[in-house]
Amino acid sequence: MISKNRKSILSVISIIFLLSPALFAKSNASENFLFVIIDGARYSETFGDPNHTYVPQMWNLAQQGTYAANFYNDSLTYTAAAIPALWCGTWTDVRDTVYQSIHTNYAVKPSLFEYYRKQKNMPADQCFYVLKSLSSLWLPSFDAEYGPDYWPQFHSLGHSDAEVATEAQKVMDSYHPRFLWVYLADVDSKGHSGDWSAYTHAILEADSIVGLLWNRVQTDPFYRNSTTLFVTNDHGRHDDQHGGFSGHGCGCEGCRHIMFLALGAGIRQNYVSSQYHRIPDMAVTAAAMLDVNPGKASGEVMNEMLDPSGIAENNTDFLPASVALAQNYPNPFNNSTRIKYQLSAPGSVRLEIFNCVGQQVALLFDGWQSAGMHTAEWSGDHAVSGIYFYQLSSPNTILRRKCLLLK
Repeated sequence: MISKNRKSILSVISIIFLLSPALFAKSNASENFLFVIIDGARYSETFGDPNHTYVPQMWNLAQQGTYAANFYNDSLTYTAAAIPALWCGTWTDVRDTVYQSIHTNYAVKPSLFEYYRKQKNMPADQCFYVLKSLSSLWLPSFDAEYGPDYWPQFHSLGHSDAEVATEAQKVMDSYHPRFLWVYLADVDSKGHSGDWSAYTHAILEADSIVGLLWNRVQTDPFYRNSTTLFVTNDHGRHDDQHGGFSGHGCGCEGCRHIMFLALGAGIRQNYVSSQYHRIPDMAVTAAAMLDVNPGKASGEVMNEMLDPSGIAENNTDFLPASVALAQNYPNPFNNSTRIKYQLSAPGSVRLEIFNCVGQQVALLFDGWQSAGMHTAEWSGDHAVSGIYFYQLSSPNTILRRKCLLLK
């Protein structure tokens, strides 16, 4: 006979277990990861262009992998905030500091670099961050559990994307890192110039660099057939109704809508995801594929992009989902919070709030809804401060997220 308290504890453990982003089919694991971040490319000039004028190579690669048609910067659309969010799998505070006599800033929450190196016991030369020459490098976290001992090895040389690409290939040849993050800055700087030709030429060059790096992967036995590539942006640029391509930083569609390409080991081929995803989801998906637990992240695994042929027969977590559930905003909250979710097809859904012992405290929706994006609001009425879980259920999918009520 199990006591009432023991049942409550088991209920909490069960919920936490189901929420862990690192739970996935091990056959979908990736041995090596290559990330390419193209700063400031607007979606209308990448996969949003029906002719793919400036991204011909990435469009061809997309036929071998997956691209997301609804990938968004859902918060601050400028680089100093969005790059740490891409690192950390969550939006994080960024603080000023002086490190080794240089004024810079750092992310408060741990990065994927740190999770990966610590949990996989990887030396620094297996985790590289390649970018142009900068006198003040932005830093990952000083988190007590992670921090500088688990940062990547920074390789900061060159003054253009072409030079960064050359350095990335040198790093691949010399060290064969299993984790390689490449940052291309020219698209954003050329966009700020206001010169359309220079801006679009920079996108074409970034596109060619992605093709070049993927070809290098395919010609190196160390990387071939065991490497996953993710390509995305930190933000877009103003659409024509909000100032045009020379700037960014607001909440318009042009600034928020960005590209996402996934290719290689563990990724579905010739697939387009229409589900809503956001910047923090990239690192959390990579963590799942690397068999790493990003404990302080808030993103969700992009399950539908994973290759179904690699899914264990008894594992349903990675089957393509018909629903997507975003992180509530604001979070934490003290008055009310909004919960967004998307249905890829019309269907029956149920949205509930549970406390930490698995008791339902609110039912926000239960019924039939059309396809598309939906928003629910929870006021937290009659609830005390603490951690809660909101759950979205459909006939084939159950998604859960954590939120924090502070009164």
